[in-house]
Amino acid sequence: MQLDLFDRKIIAALQEDARMPVAQVAERTALSATPVSRRIKRLEDDGVVIGYAPVLDPRKLGFELEAYVLINLNAHIDENITRFEQAIRDNPYVIACHAVTGDMDYIVHIIARDVEHLSQITLKTLVRIPGVRDVKSSIVLEAIKEQRALPLE
Repeated sequence: MQLDLFDRKIIAALQEDARMPVAQVAERTALSATPVSRRIKRLEDDGVVIGYAPVLDPRKLGFELEAYVLINLNAHIDENITRFEQAIRDNPYVIACHAVTGDMDYIVHIIARDVEHLSQITLKTLVRIPGVRDVKSSIVLEAIKEQRALPLE
């Protein structure tokens, strides 16, 4: 899909504040509200904008710790992959999981209340998923950069 300058300005405004009123987006794009509404609808229909969600502070919700867990499966058979990926989808403390290249098969982003909770998540659930061979954890000390906005070059 080709995005023109107006589409990019609309997306930039929505990335800044997804609850921004259409009239305010229109002001920023030098368009009137009606074409902005149509463009937003088209961006949604075309799957460029896939949803709107609040950005939450995990600490305010009791999650003081974040970790990245690298996981290897013992065999890359469909049964292991399906079982592992379903267990990850079902785990509410896994906030992201990606299949990756390199020495490990998956990188899993976890939130936890504290180190004991992380230990429970890792030792009582992740390690026990049938087909999991290796698990390596790294605890996040500080977020240097964290953004959801994508570059619009």
